[in-house]
Amino acid sequence: MLKISVPRFYISAIKKSSGKTTLSIALSSILSKKYKLLTFKKGPDYIDPMWLECASKNYCYNLDFFFLKDKIYNYFVDKVDQNKCNFCLIEGNHGLFDDIYVDGRTSNASLAKITKTPVILVIDVSEFGRSIAALLSGFINFDKDVLMAGVILNKVQSARQEKKLIEAIKKFVDIPILGVLPQQDASITQRHLGLSSTLKLEQKQEFIDEIAYELEKYIDVSEIIKIAKTAPDLYANKYVASTKKLNKKVTIAIAFDEAFNFYYNQNLENLQALDAQIKKFSPLFDEQLPNADAIYIGGGFPELFLNQLGNNFRLRSQIKKASEDGMPIYAECGGLMYLTNSISYNGSIGKMCCVFNLDTYLSKKPMGHGYTVLSAKNKDSFLKDKKIHAHEFHHGFFKNFTGIDCFFNIERGYGINGMCDGATINNTLANFSHIFDYDNDFFYNWFKSNELDS
Repeated sequence: MLKISVPRFYISAIKKSSGKTTLSIALSSILSKKYKLLTFKKGPDYIDPMWLECASKNYCYNLDFFFLKDKIYNYFVDKVDQNKCNFCLIEGNHGLFDDIYVDGRTSNASLAKITKTPVILVIDVSEFGRSIAALLSGFINFDKDVLMAGVILNKVQSARQEKKLIEAIKKFVDIPILGVLPQQDASITQRHLGLSSTLKLEQKQEFIDEIAYELEKYIDVSEIIKIAKTAPDLYANKYVASTKKLNKKVTIAIAFDEAFNFYYNQNLENLQALDAQIKKFSPLFDEQLPNADAIYIGGGFPELFLNQLGNNFRLRSQIKKASEDGMPIYAECGGLMYLTNSISYNGSIGKMCCVFNLDTYLSKKPMGHGYTVLSAKNKDSFLKDKKIHAHEFHHGFFKNFTGIDCFFNIERGYGINGMCDGATINNTLANFSHIFDYDNDFFYNWFKSNELDS
């Protein structure tokens, strides 16, 4: 039995867009100067983990009930143990008790209880007065098994409002106030956060340094550290690493730059666990593919780089030829769009790799948004009867999806057209769904099916 003692806290909120991501980024930056900090993000997010990784100078892992189910606690403990960290921060999503289930079994509150992590609640108080005490009383008493440890008041409009809020909380609610953030210092546009993947590292770091410097003036960091140190010990069975290995060394070329960077750390670790060598390349700047046995193109925002991607004719041609020659290529979302003939966005058209005879368009509203469940169309494939739990968030669509084979049936979600996902040709597989391959089953068997194991 493994015993781990690690200080930790959980940043949550009463609703989404309350400022918890901004605060989590700032605290990650501040704490990483003193501790080996490991961060986690609840849900199937890519963008918030990018910020947290940059701020903490360490990995960020996703904790998602839909992917991990009853393994979520052991997964959390495994990552803490493997990374030998001495401090943890978990950032929630949506509101503390929000959930698709009325009993809240997959809520932030549930995850905080499972991981035995004290919760710090962030509240946008811009329109609150004395009612803040009633709101907090409700949150504290709704589920007393949640370790509600403190509150941070965000977007305070004036000194007068601050005084009223503090007086009401101190008189009626027994909870520490850990920070009071003025409106101007706590603000960050959703667009800035939302497009973080398109920023260069130095741009991200400059922004992180700025918000950490500003917010530290208003946060009681020493008290947050004390709260984190009250988190109880974690107990779990010792992690047993997967024994799945390919029979030969393979090299995987992974597209990674400002246009393509949506990868779960778990998936990349899985590839390394198979003894695969990873070579990164940039579809924006590199004119030569690395010498590799397979290609992996993740999601991102290729539509924002139409000229650069389109002008890199040499690399696009090499990817098309690699597919025609039967090299295994796996792509997700933006990667799928990159493998089509073209992408049309905001009145511009960019030529892409022409692997699939499709043209990509982008809708104003998401075509697919949420969790997906995939099953193999061909039950004799490597997937057999297994169902894959994945997620999607894409505006891309095809006007005429004909003459293209699909690998997956869509049992939940939208995928390519509401019926299928995973366009396939030769040994290329490309879907709008993002797969979180927790047990390394998908990639291992996909490689074997493409004879990379022999």
